[in-house]
Amino acid sequence: MSQRDPDRASRKRTGQSLLEVIAATTIIAIALVPALKLMRDSVRIGRQTETANILATFSMSKLEEHLARTAANWKATEDSGPIPNYAGLRYQVTKLDEGLGSGLMRITATAYEDTNRNGKWDNGERNAVFVCKVAKNAAYEQEAS
Repeated sequence: MSQRDPDRASRKRTGQSLLEVIAATTIIAIALVPALKLMRDSVRIGRQTETANILATFSMSKLEEHLARTAANWKATEDSGPIPNYAGLRYQVTKLDEGLGSGLMRITATAYEDTNRNGKWDNGERNAVFVCKVAKNAAYEQEAS
């Protein structure tokens, strides 16, 4: 004959049933999936914002650099290359005399994300473009030299 333990009947249950564990796991999974998607999207948007900021800052920096160079030597030239410390980001600067004897030089600075790695800005690649015109002026030339 088996004897019953009188203390065992009076003890409370200390564990969870399988059904309770499955229900808790389901609730956590339902809440966790959207939270992880939100985190992934915020990281992606943060990276895109940082890249756009780098492109705009570098493009403006190159425009200002070439404004000073143009004031000193007044040569229509082109310059391009990679943006230092940022793989896949490049820049291009074009200086174009607006016309023979016009005394205006148009400077276009473009910084872009070279997604296909061909070294040229292609349609569809993210970019930041700044354009400015500078007038030929003897005072500018004296100040720059």
